Amino acid sequence: MCKRVRGFSLVELLVVIAIIGALVALLLPAIQAARSAARRVGCQNCLRQFGVALNSYVAGCGALPPGTRVRPPGGPADLTANATILLLPYFEATALAARFDVCKPYWEQPAEVLQAPVAFFSCPENGHQLFVNDIFARLGLPVGETFATCDYAYNHGATDAWCVTSEYAEKLQGPFTIGSPCRVNQICDGLSRTFAMGEAVGGEAWLVCNGRGCRTPSSEALDASYPWMVGNLAADFMLPDFVSVLNYACTVEPINKRPVTNTLMVTAAATDCRSSRDGGPHATSNYRSDHAGGASFLRCDGSVNFVAEAIEPAAYQALSTIAGEEASQNP
Repeated sequence: MCKRVRGFSLVELLVVIAIIGALVALLLPAIQAARSAARRVGCQNCLRQFGVALNSYVAGCGALPPGTRVRPPGGPADLTANATILLLPYFEATALAARFDVCKPYWEQPAEVLQAPVAFFSCPENGHQLFVNDIFARLGLPVGETFATCDYAYNHGATDAWCVTSEYAEKLQGPFTIGSPCRVNQICDGLSRTFAMGEAVGGEAWLVCNGRGCRTPSSEALDASYPWMVGNLAADFMLPDFVSVLNYACTVEPINKRPVTNTLMVTAAATDCRSSRDGGPHATSNYRSDHAGGASFLRCDGSVNFVAEAIEPAAYQALSTIAGEEASQNP
């Protein structure tokens, strides 16, 4: 005689389903956090490759690369190769480097070079396209309007000033600026206590606005993406919103300020080295990322860490200067 097996009652089945649902609800945020952390690590690994290249450049040249080269030296006429271009041979991108003439501005380069994406120039977490063109469409440049982007910007320091004489307030300077390469012995605050680079993502979520403290996006709704080969401030192509493409950021404003402050050198005031806080006319972008709560930074010693957007402004700015003499603690 067969023995009947009792099945689940409806109530018991509903209880089991409720328990499974509760477990999924508990585990899903943890899974999402783990995935986000993995993507953040991927982004930090990209920064580490910049760190290796910078250290190799220093070993070969005795100084960090200039943020942007000037042609002719000491003059405001044309700003040519930026630091990323000068680092290409140290990224083992020698074929790409060979196609770029570092003595010419970007609009005189082959279009296929400017359109070449480099995988680790983009953070895996950042949700934007690898190319940008809306910034350039109106300029009618001879190389077209499509450019490959980069998600990392060089540290200009605790000042948003731009000046061709390089007479910035000494204690506000970062390791990268126009024309002047920074020697390692100039980084008096310590390599491990000084930012070299940080995240500077673009995309539709990161529109630009005009001037320090701005809160309203510019009228043309341009985003803060910038091409990896551009860093030029040449007056021939300077337009009010074209400034979102430059390869620098500073710590004058908080991490992840949105909309992003533009980067603007007022060419008519190219010898005015004052920060905007002191009445200067220029502006420089803030650092930003698609990671929740902060952004990743590369130090001058090659180390990388995540800095919370809630960091005290004084501590944040202390980490961006090369000779501020601050008693900063690593966050």
